[in-house]
Amino acid sequence: MIKQYELKTSLGSVFWCVLPVKDHLDTILSILSTASGMELSRVDMRRTPEGRPEFPACGFDANWTHSKDVCVLAYSFTAKVGVDIEKLRPRALRIAERFFAKEETDLLFRSHLTPEDALMQFYRIWCRKEALFKCIGGSFLGGILSKNVLEDRVDGAILTDIQLPLENPFAATIAVAPLA
Repeated sequence: MIKQYELKTSLGSVFWCVLPVKDHLDTILSILSTASGMELSRVDMRRTPEGRPEFPACGFDANWTHSKDVCVLAYSFTAKVGVDIEKLRPRALRIAERFFAKEETDLLFRSHLTPEDALMQFYRIWCRKEALFKCIGGSFLGGILSKNVLEDRVDGAILTDIQLPLENPFAATIAVAPLA
C-alpha cells in the first residue's frame, strides 16, 4: 500500500505520495480513481500544449514528477498544484550564475556555504522553480527560471519544500495556487 501525505495550505489540502517510476501512470490513475470516487483511465487524461496533465471535469488537479527511479504525485480538490523532485548529484552550478535571480546567486556563491550545502540549495531552488512553472505555467526560460523563489509565496502561489521518506537525498517542492 502506498502511503499518502497531506500538506495543509491556506488554499486547502494537497495530497502527495511517493511511487516507483515503473508503471507509475497506472498507479497514479488508481490513486486518483480512489480519491475522486471515479473510475479513471488514460482516456480521461488530457495534456496541455505544454505537456501538463489535466483531468477535465473530474473535480481535482494533479501533477507528478520523477527523478531516477522515484515518482511523486500531488493532487488537490481545492487548488492547482505543481510538484518537482530532483535526486541530488554533483552538478556544475554555472546555470545558476547565468539564469537565477540575484538573491539566489548571492545565497549560492556569496554566503560562504560549503560545497555540499550550496548543491543542496541549488536543487532546492531548482525544484521550487520547476514546481512553480508546473503549477502556474507561463514562460520558463527568461520567466520563472530568473524569478526569485526563495520566498514561500511567489506570483500568488505557495511554495513548500517537502521531505521525501527515502534514504537517498532528494530535493522536492510542491507549489499550490488558486484554481483558475
